[in-house]
This record gives sequence, C-alpha cells and structure tokens, in this order.
Amino acid sequence: MFKTFINYTTLSVPNSIQIPNNINNINNLINIQNNNNNNNIKNNNNNKKNKRSKNALLHFIAGGIGGAAGVICTSPLEVIKTQLQAKNSNLLVKDKPRFMPTTVYSLYHLVKRDGKSGLWKGLGAHLIGVAPARAIHFSSYSLTKSIMNKLGYTDGPILWVTSAVSSGAAVAIATSPIWLIKTRMQLQTSLKNFNEGTQYRGIFHCCLSILREEGPLGFYKGLGASLISVSESAFQFVLYEGFKNRIIAEKRKKGYENPNELSTSEYLISAGVAKLIAAITTYPHEVIRTRLREQTKPGVKSKYTGVLQGLALIAKEEGLKGLFGGAGPHIIRVVPNSCIMFLTYELVLDIAHGLSLIFDTNHYGH
Repeated sequence: MFKTFINYTTLSVPNSIQIPNNINNINNLINIQNNNNNNNIKNNNNNKKNKRSKNALLHFIAGGIGGAAGVICTSPLEVIKTQLQAKNSNLLVKDKPRFMPTTVYSLYHLVKRDGKSGLWKGLGAHLIGVAPARAIHFSSYSLTKSIMNKLGYTDGPILWVTSAVSSGAAVAIATSPIWLIKTRMQLQTSLKNFNEGTQYRGIFHCCLSILREEGPLGFYKGLGASLISVSESAFQFVLYEGFKNRIIAEKRKKGYENPNELSTSEYLISAGVAKLIAAITTYPHEVIRTRLREQTKPGVKSKYTGVLQGLALIAKEEGLKGLFGGAGPHIIRVVPNSCIMFLTYELVLDIAHGLSLIFDTNHYGH
C-alpha cells in the first residue's frame, strides 16, 4: 500500500468550488461576510432610529413635561413681564434710575415689596395650565402632521403652518380660563393703586370671585388675542422645522454618518432662534391680551373693548413703549424657556424611542 499525498494547492477543480490556497483567504472571506452583516444591522438600526413614534399620547406626555420644565425655570421673568404689560405698569418703574435695566429693577423691587414668594405668583395656575397646553399643542401638531402626511402632503411650509395653526387654536380655546386666572394672580401685588378690584387669596378664591362678579364668560376675556397669538406659534413652528431640516440637509451634503440625528446644541439653536424671532414680531398681542384680562374697579367698564381697538388705543396713548411693555423680560425668558421646553420634549421622545428599541426583538436582527 502506497500512501497517497494530495497537493491541494495544485489540485485542479472547477472554479465554482476552487479551494483557497491559503488559510488567510478563508479568514478574509469570513470577515467580509461579518462586516456585511454588521453593516446591514447598523443600517436597519439607523433607519429605525430615524423613525420616532407619531403616537399622539406620547407627544402629549412629552409636550406636557417639556412645558412644565420651562415654566418652573423661568417663572420670575414671567411675573415681571405680565406686570409690566399692565395699564398701571408705570407705577412699577416711576423711581427707576436711568442707568438701571427695567428687568433688574422690577425683579429687585418685586422681592422687596412682596417677598421671594412674589417671584412665583401664579405658578400654581401656570403649571396647571402649561402641562395640558403644551401637551395639547404638541400632540395636536403631531396628529395634524400625521393626517396631512396620509393625505399626501410632505414636509413643507403648508404642512407646518396648518399643523401649528390647528394646535395653537386648540390650546387657546381649551385653556383660556386657566391663563386668565394665571394673569390675575400675577397682577396681585401690594403696590398701591396698581391692582384694581378684588384681592385674591388663592386660585380657588379667584375662580369664585370671577364667577360671582363677571360670570362664566369672564374666564374667556382676552380669547380673541389668544387666537391671534396662534400666528406666533405657527411662525415659531415653521421656523423650528425649517431650521432643523436645513441643518439635516447641510449634514447630508457633508456626508455625516447619521445626518438625521441632531445634537443638543443644534436643537437648542433651532428652538431658541425660532422663538426669539416669533416673539419679537408678534409681541404687541401679548400686551393687549393682558389688558383685556385685567380687573377693573367694580361697576367700571374696561376702556379696552377688543383687540384692534385696544392696540390702537395703546399706540395712541403710550406709543411703541406701551405696545412693547415687558418685552425685555419676555425676550430674556422665552429663549431659555423655549430651549428647555423643546430639549425636554425631544429628550422624552428619544428616551421613549430608545426603550422601544430595547424591547424590539427585530432590532437585534433575529
């Protein structure tokens, strides 16, 4: 018996089953296959990551949490803004030195006059209102976008404006009584002759007093101005969506691995700049809304009978200064408030999306 030696490096076989002449080639083939599998899994994961849930309840919760976080952090500036919008706001700054910023002076004297608790006037009503308001806003905005997408509309100004207007109107109508109570509570101060009418002992007493003195319709004073404020919300969301899409487009041009993923700073910049532009251009409606919600002396009718009439009267009697009363603390407040709100909103959605991937067995390629 002769031993038979077979040289596999010279054995002639069909190309389709050619045996590699080096064990390293086998390893290379395995590595290539593994890389392809990893890339496929990565691409699938990226695709899933870019598809966050459009569930209205999730956006409702995320919007509520975001709105509450923003309100708590910026409440003192909100109080000062409201008081500087009032018809007797000149009493707040009549002794202010020329070099002293109005916001700083007003905050200092608010604490001096009403104590530290004065910085948080109306916070209870604000928190009661802001959570459902922001939640309704974000959920109805997301729902409208989803409906319009099903109708064939793609992302663009028409879709954004329609979604923002519908969500803003829903918020204004549903939460108007809460905002009126919030405004009334913020205008309660010990400064002589500043506030007219009943001094409220709390939210419940405020509600009973309004029902008794003004009737159910009293809760809807300033609703017209609130509906006009939808223009600010619409403008803000259009800018916000536009800024985000522009950033994504630029990242795609530059070949980013995950262009649809925005960083924290990119979210903050988009939200902050959008809110700043919208707040400045539509600010006068905030002033007339506060004037329409203010209390008057018993038996005395307010000199402001409507939005347009009120704006014209303020412009005539007080000029631009009156139309933009409280704009300083408002601008200082809205940018961080908007950034906190949108960042928290996006964070909640990302957390929810991450949890959904953890419990999604398909995420792991099985």
